[in-house]
This record gives sequence, C-alpha cells and structure tokens, in this order.
Amino acid sequence: MIRTGVKPNELTFTGILSACAQAGLVEDGRNYFRMISESGLKPRIQHYGCMVDMFGKAGKLGEAFGIIETMPFKPNVLVWSSFLSSCKLHKQFEMAERVVDRILGSVRPENHGGVYTLICDLYNLNHKCNEAERVRKLMVEHNVMKPRGSSFISSGSSQEDPF
Repeated sequence: MIRTGVKPNELTFTGILSACAQAGLVEDGRNYFRMISESGLKPRIQHYGCMVDMFGKAGKLGEAFGIIETMPFKPNVLVWSSFLSSCKLHKQFEMAERVVDRILGSVRPENHGGVYTLICDLYNLNHKCNEAERVRKLMVEHNVMKPRGSSFISSGSSQEDPF
C-alpha cells in the first residue's frame, strides 16, 4: 500500500489486527497497532478490541486486561466477551472473576444475553454453581434468552451456491 501511495484507513487496520489475532501473530499485531498512530489515525475501540482478542487467544490475559484498563474507551460487550472467551479457553477463571461484577454492572442483560451465558459457563467450569445460578436468575428477571445459533446444511441436491 505504501509503495502504491494508498493510505490505510481504520478499516484496513481492523482487518490486519483481526488477522494477527486469528493467526497468533502477537508481535506483528503490536507493530501494526503502533502503525495506526504513525499513519495519522487514532486507534478506535475496534482496534483495542482486536488487541484484547489477540493477547487473549495467545494466553496473554494479563496484557489483554491491561489493554482494557488503559484504553481511552469504556469497554463494550464485544471487548468483554472476547476477554471472557479467552479466560474460558485458557481456564483462567480467577482472571475472569476479576471483571464479572464490572460486566454485570455495565452490560444490560436484555441486550446481551450471550455474555451472561458465557459468565454462567465460566462459573460452572470453575465449580461455582451458586454464582452461576445467581446470573441465571438475573437473566430470568430480565427475560433474557441467549440468541439461538443456526447452521446451514447442504443436501447436495443443488449445484447452485445458496449464498
């Protein structure tokens, strides 16, 4: 892009950081994150979210939490979900518990049942059934239902691509 004179934008860096997170390229991700400011742009919440995801997937939960603590934005449900998913992946229940009360106080359950379900899963995996039940009761009180997933299965009878 630099050689051809094309200037990267916020979306460019979101894609690059997301790819680094998926591929486990932590050092490359750090360098690209620095390049956002060097390119005259301001890092946005999605860039910080990608960094949380990247560090979390790599098992660097302390660094992921450090990003959340120092970013100039209030963490949104996507940032928290990414962090909790990494805690679940790496079985870092104590790290997750450090933020559960903050999440429960800032994320409205009726809008984001998935993060509440994730918190229940973490409590159950850590054998804290009473805490999981407390979160389930909050979900019932607020009439929260986790969105159902869906899958597409091709029967093979059609040669056309349904998408």
